[in-house]
Amino acid sequence: MKAEGRRQKAEVRKRTWREAASYFCLLPSAFCLLLFGCKTVGVSTTAGGFAEVSPTIANEMILDSRQVVILDVRAPGGYRGAEGHIAGALSVPFESIERQLPELLPYQNQTVLVYGDGDADGALAAKLLQLAGFRNVVHIAGGIQAWIERGYRTVNAQ
Repeated sequence: MKAEGRRQKAEVRKRTWREAASYFCLLPSAFCLLLFGCKTVGVSTTAGGFAEVSPTIANEMILDSRQVVILDVRAPGGYRGAEGHIAGALSVPFESIERQLPELLPYQNQTVLVYGDGDADGALAAKLLQLAGFRNVVHIAGGIQAWIERGYRTVNAQ
C-alpha cells in the first residue's frame, strides 16, 4: 500500500515537472512576441531614432496628456502668422534651437512633440533634440500644413 502511494506521488512529481518545463519553453517565445511584435498603433520609429506620428495621433496625445511639450520650429513669422500655431506650442525657431537648448533641458524627460512647416525642418529638429539627449521626441508628420489639412485648430499670437 505504501509502495503504491509513493509510486503515485512520483508520477505526480514527474507530470508537474514536465508541465513546468513546457511552460518555460513557451516563456521565451512569448517574450519575443511581446518585445518585437507589439507596437503602439500610429507611432513609427524613424531612422533618426525619434518617433513620428500623424496629426491625428499627435492631437490625441495632446488631449490625453498634460505632460506633452509642443515645439514649433518655424521662423517667428510662421508662429505668429496667419496660419498660427498649435495651442500651447512654444516657439523655438530651428535657426536658434541649438542656442535655446539650455532653456529646453527641463523638458528632456517629457514627451516633446516637434513640428515645422512641412516634414523636413521638424524632422531635422527632432533628430537634433534626440541627439541632445531628449528621451521621447515625437515628430508630427507633415508639420503644421498636415495639421491644418486634417481640420485641427490653430491659434494666433497676435
